[in-house]
Amino acid sequence: MTGNLKQVLIVAVVACFSVFGVWWATGMEKIYENFDGPYYLAVAKSWYKQDVLRTNFSFPTPLEYYPAHFPGYPLLINLAALTGINRPQAMLAVNLAAGVTGAIFMFAAAQQAGMSKPWVAALVWLFFWPRMWAVRSVGSPETLFIAGIISSVYFFNRKMYWWSALGAIVAVVTKSPGILLILAYGLWATEDYLKNKRWEKRMYPVFLAGLALAGVFCFYKLQTGDFWAYFHSGDNIHLQILPFKVFDSNQPWVGNFWLEDVLWIYLAGAWGVLAVFRYNRVWGWWGLVFYISLLFVSHRDISRYSLPLIPVVLIGVHKWLEKKETVYILAGLLLPAFLYTLNFVNHNFLPIANWAPFL
Repeated sequence: MTGNLKQVLIVAVVACFSVFGVWWATGMEKIYENFDGPYYLAVAKSWYKQDVLRTNFSFPTPLEYYPAHFPGYPLLINLAALTGINRPQAMLAVNLAAGVTGAIFMFAAAQQAGMSKPWVAALVWLFFWPRMWAVRSVGSPETLFIAGIISSVYFFNRKMYWWSALGAIVAVVTKSPGILLILAYGLWATEDYLKNKRWEKRMYPVFLAGLALAGVFCFYKLQTGDFWAYFHSGDNIHLQILPFKVFDSNQPWVGNFWLEDVLWIYLAGAWGVLAVFRYNRVWGWWGLVFYISLLFVSHRDISRYSLPLIPVVLIGVHKWLEKKETVYILAGLLLPAFLYTLNFVNHNFLPIANWAPFL
């Protein structure tokens, strides 16, 4: 067994057992009830059919709200349930597999960037950004979304454009910001053309992600009668015309003036984006596009919205991550990160009295 394979296996085992630890400490009922897992289970059961939603579920949300949850994650939940496990179990199994997959691609991307200890980047991705440990331990699409992004950029850098397109499609059908990958790839291609006076014509498969988004909207038309159902799902996009509206506590999804952490996230993201341009222009363009979009989000939960920036930051500062002092500091922070995760998971849930409709 090669050294790299041993490291990858260790990363995969850590990804699994760190989730098992949260499950054990919290209790599975609370894990199943965590946001936004129950909503994705409702989508997996109903496929946006309002009569099914109305009959089986009593969430305090309008029926038009469910198309805010893209179908990629529910599709995988239903496929996993074909193995004989129930949907709540399948929801967690898919997220666990996505966490392992994302960690492996984070390892590969760090190695691709020239990092001598890519396992450090993979482990930091798993643990050390607000919310990451929590979202990969409950029912959540973020882990799958980020795994799609990392794999897409990784394969794009290797000029394996069909595989890059597959990762982009996974990202797009999981969460709407995945479509920003096309813009990032387009900007990279434009820069490459200005430098080399030629277009990278072989990259055309990545633009299939745009067709995937159109496919999602066509599916909405079929299931709800509204092609634009995502945009009619209520106040869920949280994008504003002006940046930094998150600092207006009167915004409906902010409602808080304790926002120092948002500035730290902005700082870390900007640092990572600027740094990564020195190592890899594809990661740089993706980071810049996503970071700019993040500045226009007015939502208290910037920590969750910023999760796709983690790979950008880690690759951008990978030289710093390789320092022995950094490893010691991060190891010392593992316990408080675990306590933060438990505290968050124990409070971010929707009580479910009857699980029968979700199975």
